[in-house]
Amino acid sequence: MKIISDNYIVRTNLSLSQDKKFLSFSDIHYGVLQQLFYKGTTKRYFDYLVKANKGVDAVLIPGDLIFYLLKYQDAEFLKALRSDLTDLSFRLGVPIFISYGNHDLPFNSSKLTDLEKQFWDLGQYIDSRKDGVFVLDNEQIKLDSSTVITGFSPVRDAYNPSSMPDTALSISSSSFSKGNFNFNESDLNILMSHENKFFTHSNVIKDYRDLYRKLTCIIGGHLHDGYMPVWFQKIYRDNLKDYGIWETIPPIIDKCRGAFIVSGDGISDMILPEINGKSYISLSDEEAVSIVNRGVSKYSWFLPSALSYSTITFTNQDIDKGFSKTLK
Repeated sequence: MKIISDNYIVRTNLSLSQDKKFLSFSDIHYGVLQQLFYKGTTKRYFDYLVKANKGVDAVLIPGDLIFYLLKYQDAEFLKALRSDLTDLSFRLGVPIFISYGNHDLPFNSSKLTDLEKQFWDLGQYIDSRKDGVFVLDNEQIKLDSSTVITGFSPVRDAYNPSSMPDTALSISSSSFSKGNFNFNESDLNILMSHENKFFTHSNVIKDYRDLYRKLTCIIGGHLHDGYMPVWFQKIYRDNLKDYGIWETIPPIIDKCRGAFIVSGDGISDMILPEINGKSYISLSDEEAVSIVNRGVSKYSWFLPSALSYSTITFTNQDIDKGFSKTLK
């Protein structure tokens, strides 16, 4: 089983008492297809994560935990997923924070009754806070005195291809406003958003200028490695921009994977992670870093690909290398 790690070292101007390190992955799409074709993959993947990631402060999973939300006929899979997550939390000795992706949300939620909404809420099946698993459905939680984790989950309509980009961005912005989130500039603020572009699309950059001053990191997923091999991305590194699934179609649907620096003045060129190496990123006071996880799911839209994860270390110490950004 091949596993690729993306390792980011992010320097901030925050007054951190010590470095903070997070393990992040997304799009495990637990469910029928995975069990049929890749039975046991998630368990072996989690075993690897435990061996390779001692000393992290928390695990961040920004969405698409299940394959498809279909009235939970696959309830046994959800019990297994909850068991695997609680076991991962126990073995790493740290909490796991989860936000929803489009596959975790019901269609036409506005037409559901309160009882139906409760029935369709994935959190009731996997949230187990006494066991270290926290589902943050438009919720914030303090990891410690100076670290805040925010889970953002707009309604599923925001992911409808026919809504992109303007309607989707409007739906997302409305959902974000209703969340009444509070961000303190002195905190290490990490925002989990399954689709990064809700906050980094060129049409909303100016709207979120003040947010970038308070955020340190936007972590998401949604894209599945497998369409554009990493070696090919490296060759055409200078041509890769913040496009992703909203503005392109296969076979280059996946080219948004990587990191970007974002501020009210624009977004940087792609910072393509070094395979099993370290990527160094320096932030100013008015900047945040947007990191896109590769999709973990082995089926990767029915094309085989390597499993992957990201580690993100935040520090206020000088770093040996840096990224010279070019804002557009």
